[in-house]
Amino acid sequence: MNYFVKRGEQEFGPYTLADLQKYVASGNIKPSEMARSEGLDQWVTVEQIIGNIPASPPPTSYGSVPSYAVPGGPQAAASAYPTPPGLHWGLVLLFTFLTCGLFSFVWLFIEAGFVQKLRTSSKPMMFYAIGIPLVFVASFARGAANGIQANAADGLFSLIELAGAVVMVVAHFSMKNALEEHYNGPENINLQLSGVMVFFFSFLYFQYHFMRIRTWKTTGLLEPQ
Repeated sequence: MNYFVKRGEQEFGPYTLADLQKYVASGNIKPSEMARSEGLDQWVTVEQIIGNIPASPPPTSYGSVPSYAVPGGPQAAASAYPTPPGLHWGLVLLFTFLTCGLFSFVWLFIEAGFVQKLRTSSKPMMFYAIGIPLVFVASFARGAANGIQANAADGLFSLIELAGAVVMVVAHFSMKNALEEHYNGPENINLQLSGVMVFFFSFLYFQYHFMRIRTWKTTGLLEPQ
């Protein structure tokens, strides 16, 4: 059975019972937080769900010395989870300008690949793989057409471009949701992303927060949002 954890007005999950035990043990989820099982609307505390069952500690090799860290500190953050791409958002903007926008599409795929490592259930790369070619194909076809044929096909090309743009927006918000679920769950930094900023600035806005997360994972210090 899977479970969802509620923080404010948002739900995060699904998590297995083992996930809940692990995150409570690491301090990323508090026993007093509210949760519900999949398919039910009744909310109870996480403590009521996991009961007194202790989380199994990871195996250690003979003679090794276990390391301890404050929950949420740099050692805990640098666990098995991947580190975001490290190119500064200012350089991403510069390369996008120098390549007339082409680099932005490449970087979206890089960011989407990272997000799918965090939340394998999210599919931003699939949406980008559909949306970006639609926009490029429609733009190229419009430029290649001429005369009467161009006028007749212009509406079709515009429709294809619009469809591609809509799919890309879906990809942006798929990334937003996946990042908020992960960074309010397994690696809890209370990440809240603005929908307006995601819509208008997408890859730059994501990269700004990725740099914040990289700093936190290496130093334990999190810059204000």
